[in-house]
Amino acid sequence: MTTADGTVLGTTKIRDQGPASTHWNLVFMGDGYRSEDLSQYRGDVDNAVAVLLSTAPFDTRAELINAYRVDVTSADNGADDPAACGGTGATARTYFDASFCNNSIQRLLVVDDSTPLLVANDQVPEWDVIVVIVNSQVYGVLARRQLRCSPLRQTPLRSPCMN
Repeated sequence: MTTADGTVLGTTKIRDQGPASTHWNLVFMGDGYRSEDLSQYRGDVDNAVAVLLSTAPFDTRAELINAYRVDVTSADNGADDPAACGGTGATARTYFDASFCNNSIQRLLVVDDSTPLLVANDQVPEWDVIVVIVNSQVYGVLARRQLRCSPLRQTPLRSPCMN
């Protein structure tokens, strides 16, 4: 529900194609991953990078893309899932305060916009795009300058968060 519900552990440059000043810098952050879920989070990020780099137009520009993984833990798994949109009514204590059911749209997934920006500015100042992957079995997505998604593994769809 607030940054008190988790911790930023650090950042790893997982794809190094050159200096941040001359490359496109993609920054991944996780929400709703507890400390015991970090290996799953790392796999989710690796999968997202692989899918992105195999998708046009990124596949033809891969040599220009750096990727960073910011390890963030949350007190709880998942995201808020309000009953008002047919959700479970669960409230998850997460660092970025992920929540479904925004603007009364069940799968519209959002996080507190200012927190990922602050974390990215602190961890990877030359970031270009922030992707917040939410650890949830409910599929949801919202794209602005930051992309939030949940990597539901049972779906045949392809997005930056799933294979």
